[in-house]
Amino acid sequence: MADKATIVLFSHVSNTRSITGAEKLLLFFAQELSPYFNCILVAPQDGKLTAQARSFGISVHLLSIPLLYGMYTPYGGLEADARKFQEGREYHELTDWLTSLRPAFIITSTCVHALPAMAAKSLGIPVIWKISETITDNEYTPISVELIHRNSDEILAISQTAAACFPEEVRAEKVIQLPPSWNDKEMMIEAWSKLRGERRRELKIKPQEQLVGYISSFINTEKGLEHFVKMAVLVYAVHPSAKFVVIGSAGDKSYYDRCVRKVKLEGLYTRFKFVGYAECLPSAYCAMDVLVVPSLIREGFGMTALEGMAFGKPVVAYDSGGLREILHAAGCGENLVPASDISALAERVNVMLAQPGLAITIGAQARERVDAVYGPAAYRSRLQGLAEMWSLRYCSAPPVREADSVVEPSAVLPELPLASPALPRSKGLLSRVARKRRGKARARRRRGRPLVLRRAARKRRKGSVRRRSTAGGKRRRARRGGRRRAA
Repeated sequence: MADKATIVLFSHVSNTRSITGAEKLLLFFAQELSPYFNCILVAPQDGKLTAQARSFGISVHLLSIPLLYGMYTPYGGLEADARKFQEGREYHELTDWLTSLRPAFIITSTCVHALPAMAAKSLGIPVIWKISETITDNEYTPISVELIHRNSDEILAISQTAAACFPEEVRAEKVIQLPPSWNDKEMMIEAWSKLRGERRRELKIKPQEQLVGYISSFINTEKGLEHFVKMAVLVYAVHPSAKFVVIGSAGDKSYYDRCVRKVKLEGLYTRFKFVGYAECLPSAYCAMDVLVVPSLIREGFGMTALEGMAFGKPVVAYDSGGLREILHAAGCGENLVPASDISALAERVNVMLAQPGLAITIGAQARERVDAVYGPAAYRSRLQGLAEMWSLRYCSAPPVREADSVVEPSAVLPELPLASPALPRSKGLLSRVARKRRGKARARRRRGRPLVLRRAARKRRKGSVRRRSTAGGKRRRARRGGRRRAA
């Protein structure tokens, strides 16, 4: 680890009951960056995220950092509140810790985690701001966008939807697109058939019964469970043998309870299975025949839909945001329906249930396509390019990936422009550019040192110059003396 540059990744949450999509994305990101950098994960408390990070060999540091929720739902006093946060004790503790650590750069995850970016930027530490959601579009959105622009060196967007709030000139200057992926080792591909049988027996689903599924880490209004329940009423009228499973913790308990009451009032309680947080997601996906994602917000990406297709399941979703990007990339645009159109949602699910062979074919083709575009090989190919670029820009030496995995060429998405033009292929010019960037990085690190250390370093450099000059003079005098003796 000593030969790698140290970087810090900041998570805005670390839940104890379950792990959210944003946490899973950041953990996967840290795992994939570990061969290139010494990664430290900072979280507000111990939870499932930090436990898994430690099990993967990733260093963890606990630090309570307030979240600036107005970055997601901007308002007029957002900038004043950001300045007020910078006066707090937590901000100063964060700044002191970063000063002592001096990482090569930091990565802060989600738009609401603004303080790490502000603290690092104030210390001259490069900032990569990872945006995984769509910032609310209102009259104050430019304030949030400007704060991100001002306090970042690069913006890492999860999708075109997440990047759309930034002006064109900002996207051209510093926005990079890096869609998420999954860990093949956690997919348990060889056990899918066994997992399906076991999970369906646990849920008391007969082999001939078709199971329509809904998954969300934390269930609240925006995740559309009520729409799923209303859709189920319409689907049951056409397919009375169908059953429905709801997997996830109640983020908003009153909303969750209302959805359960709706199921009972419709007389469908025996057709529904309400399951809390699922420790084994592969078995949950394998048990389903169709996955429905009725999200009522413009998802930055839609990890549930991607995971469903990675498990070979046909996905039906509302046509908005990142969900549109994923389903079109998978060639499943026909399974998108207008947002909030419950009748259209039910009609599309009915088509899948009426033609089980078609549903299986659509799921298999979707898996093949999303693997080519979003799979681990495609992700690692993109990340290798980013790691090399970040190392040249922010570190003193280029990265050397550990030889435990070989990156194969893979299909890629149409990418947003990188933050700077590609380096020329000329070896001499490349080395000059690299030397210049390394010199700038060293200068940044020197500026961050205490004054007494900078003076000591200058004195050592001057002494080194004098010694080289004196040694050169001695060598010249010795050569002249040797020539006179020879004469």
